[in-house]
Amino acid sequence: MTTPALEPGMRLGKYTLIAPLGKGGMGGVWDVSDDEGNHYALKSPASGMNPSAQTNKRFAREANALRMLDHPNLVAAADVFVEAGFLFLVMERVNGRTLTKAIAEGPFEARRALVLTRQILAGVGHAHSHGLVHRDIKPDNVMLVTNGAPPQIWESAKIVDFGLVKLIGEAEAVMGGAANLTNTGIVFGTPTYMSPEQALGRPVDGRTDLYSVATILFEMLTGRPPFQHDDPMTVMRLQVKAPPPRLDQLLKNPAWCTPQLVALVEAALVKEPKDRFPSAEVMTAALDDAFYSLDHLP
Repeated sequence: MTTPALEPGMRLGKYTLIAPLGKGGMGGVWDVSDDEGNHYALKSPASGMNPSAQTNKRFAREANALRMLDHPNLVAAADVFVEAGFLFLVMERVNGRTLTKAIAEGPFEARRALVLTRQILAGVGHAHSHGLVHRDIKPDNVMLVTNGAPPQIWESAKIVDFGLVKLIGEAEAVMGGAANLTNTGIVFGTPTYMSPEQALGRPVDGRTDLYSVATILFEMLTGRPPFQHDDPMTVMRLQVKAPPPRLDQLLKNPAWCTPQLVALVEAALVKEPKDRFPSAEVMTAALDDAFYSLDHLP
């Protein structure tokens, strides 16, 4: 038996498929509604796949991880069910656009970039406090949601897709060894936003997510990631060995590129995890210093 080809109008569990929202190597995400008309995002295995314990374990791990979390900057799990031998994950429906699409419009004003980075760090820090390492923090996995109404409109960031989440400490024990679905020496993640230790297939902890957050901040400020190349393997080698460009040199030292902001990015992109910010909270404190430094520009 294989996963059915999903089509609008099809019924899965208590949900009706409305339209596809996106897809990846492991499957797709659909806009669905329940009988009360509430909309959710349903994550499904790829059509035509054979049911496998490994696939279901990965979906179950993501569902269990999300159920441990409750934070405004993280997507929330709503339901999980089995259909035709496959596990389907139902999540909060986030109405917005990806950070990738926003960055494509050009570099962000520094304050906007720092505010969004602070929100991403808040979500990451909450996950870390529950023993969860995301391992795939990237602009595609950050949704920007517009809140309020004129003249008081503000933007918030929400992290999605915990498909590569790693469990550490108590979380690993609580979830019964599900963390063993990935092994040391196997590389998971997205090269452009991957930490050096992740690129090398070494064990990771929360500091790998902080490195990824720093690459996103760099891209918001400059319009490009620290390392870019058409070949993913080359990007991974650059992550491991090459020094990242300095903000002030890359951008010809604009006024907003304060010493505090340059120091923040440099410290967050250090190659060795032991020399990086030890936690999201410590990195947030440095980020706040950079933000306040913008108040004293000439």
